[in-house]
Amino acid sequence: MSEQLPAPDFDAQNYARPNQNWICGRACDGNACRPGPDAKGRCRATAECKPILELKPGETKGRWKCTRTGGACEAGPLPDGSCCRPIPKCSPVPTLRWWRGRLTLAVIALSCAVLLVVLGNPPWRNHFISPGEISQPHSGSQFLALAATNHLNQGCGACHVAGNTGPHGMMHAALHANPGILDLKKLAAAHAATPTVIDESCLKCHTGRNVHQPSALPVSCAFCHLEHQGKMMAAPTDENCNFCHGDATKMAAAASAGNVPLPVVHHFADDHPQFRFLTDKLRDPDTLKFNHLLHLTGTTIPKLPGGEKLDCAFCHQPDAAGTFMKPVAFEKNCRVCHSLQFDPETPQLMLPHGNVDFISAYLRSLPKQYADLAAKENPADVNGFVTAKLAGLRTQFGSGEDLERRVFFSTATFGPEAQVGDLSGATRALFPGCAYCHEVKAAAAGSPQITHPVQTEHWLTQAKFNHAKHLNIACAQCHDAVHSKDTADILLPPRETCVTCHSPRGGVADTCAECHSYHKPLMAAR
Repeated sequence: MSEQLPAPDFDAQNYARPNQNWICGRACDGNACRPGPDAKGRCRATAECKPILELKPGETKGRWKCTRTGGACEAGPLPDGSCCRPIPKCSPVPTLRWWRGRLTLAVIALSCAVLLVVLGNPPWRNHFISPGEISQPHSGSQFLALAATNHLNQGCGACHVAGNTGPHGMMHAALHANPGILDLKKLAAAHAATPTVIDESCLKCHTGRNVHQPSALPVSCAFCHLEHQGKMMAAPTDENCNFCHGDATKMAAAASAGNVPLPVVHHFADDHPQFRFLTDKLRDPDTLKFNHLLHLTGTTIPKLPGGEKLDCAFCHQPDAAGTFMKPVAFEKNCRVCHSLQFDPETPQLMLPHGNVDFISAYLRSLPKQYADLAAKENPADVNGFVTAKLAGLRTQFGSGEDLERRVFFSTATFGPEAQVGDLSGATRALFPGCAYCHEVKAAAAGSPQITHPVQTEHWLTQAKFNHAKHLNIACAQCHDAVHSKDTADILLPPRETCVTCHSPRGGVADTCAECHSYHKPLMAAR
């Protein structure tokens, strides 16, 4: 039996097949284009022909030739070889088959949802709806008390507005959601980072939170903080951070809004920028004159009372939590070597420290200071003791004004010449003077002015650090103090030192959340 042939006037290109989801926009006028729409409903019309280049023997450029069916057009191809008669694109329209398929899927989905939610018994229904166990911070007694304070629902409705409204309320919320269940284009383009209505529920309890930088792209709370994963809420991952910080377009927009340069970062060990205290060449503003090299390696540094050599741990001691270092204090760390003795013959008397007026008052009351000391040690001849001591000071320093000037402004580290047997030389000064360590400025009237030391507790202000987690690492491995002679040196390690451990090769965690916090920039220990 032979196959039946189509009628002579049958045009296969204009025939709207029932299995096609899209038809040409000009099909209703009987002028459907030959290619027709593609599978995604995009018009594929180009031009009436595709010119070809003809080269005759001896020619190098050739000529374009029209290939239009039915004969060449009068104008011919354009100089660039394109057809001079392009076909205007149309807007393909979905067929009845397309609409029928979408409607069928929607009805099936809606029917299944109604059957599962309405026909199931309450315990099974709640178990089916709930995707998993709530974390302890959102289900414990403290959360319940906070929910009651904020007049929130004690169940699912605390976070999900329609959680306790019954089947009717949940169905209403599903049908009026944005994007809707039939808005397939929006649903396909939706991302988990897009803020939703549930974020408003988060802010009812988490009030006053510094969400992030003002120029940052808005991100949904649930994008980083996943619930229904168990008793412990999972920590944010680098993928969460890379949604913005790994996207050059987003970072450029944020940098433009905030008027600050923002680098694209994917992983700490790979493309994290160098720390800013190095790139900006920051210097420590402290005016105190301190030489780490001298104190750690100098041969003139005396031993500690127990005979130990001075080391980092003597001055830099952790706080109670072990996270940060306590500020260095003169009375606890410095006085053990710098005794502030001004009279070598009377070591019992020492100058006060920390207040210029107290020092001046103490020097001007030396007769009484010596008298009080004599009353304890030589009460039989108080006046003679005081007279002898003051005479010794006048011999060594001159007048009382000279002594006070010497105490404040002298930077000498050696005393007067001394003769011991056949050897002579300068003696070591017991008290070099305030200016040896401090910035001292003369005043027109009254006591001099001494600039108070400034101890910066945290340099990496956009990160967090915990010394307690690094106790098994020697101080010198991160802080190059033995080569520092200037107080202005910031003795922090560069990024490369941290990468030694904090990298896949080093085996220590190197995630963004290890050092940074999205909500509130934390301070880092020195």
